[in-house]
Amino acid sequence: MDLVTQIKIITQIVRCIHLKKVLTAIDPSPKLNFWRLMYGGLLDISVLEWTKVFGSNAEPSHWKGIVSDHKKFKTELLQYVSCTESEWASYWNLMKDYRDEHVAHHSSSPTVTNYPTLNLALRSCYFYYNYLIKEARAAGETRFPNDLEEYSKKFADQSTNIAKAAIFATSEFQELVF
Repeated sequence: MDLVTQIKIITQIVRCIHLKKVLTAIDPSPKLNFWRLMYGGLLDISVLEWTKVFGSNAEPSHWKGIVSDHKKFKTELLQYVSCTESEWASYWNLMKDYRDEHVAHHSSSPTVTNYPTLNLALRSCYFYYNYLIKEARAAGETRFPNDLEEYSKKFADQSTNIAKAAIFATSEFQELVF
């Protein structure tokens, strides 16, 4: 897996997380199935893509395929996201189990009954992007923003304006499909 592909995956995860947060902040309990499906899809894509990068070591897109010093990276990642190894392991298991039971496969008796929060996923993506962009810049790659967190704030601001207009535009619709 190359740096550019990793940057694109991380950026996509961050966009999906921010868009889900924006929509939820505007209307936390949408009445239309249309919006419920959008919220759920954003959650599922965020989890699915995050587990490609931070899930199984066997994934071709796992960070260990890019990063040479795994121990240093993991130590710095945990410091950046402000969690312990055991908190990370718990979160990792929750994300993987949610993906396995609700996104990638169907489980008739799932163990994950609550939706995962995405704050730790978002922070870990910011950290990894910082690593990736340094490597990309050293290789002469200049297409991507220097600071993903700054970029994502601008993305969230614009998405807020768009989402408000879209949710308002559908506010008079009644759910007809039950």
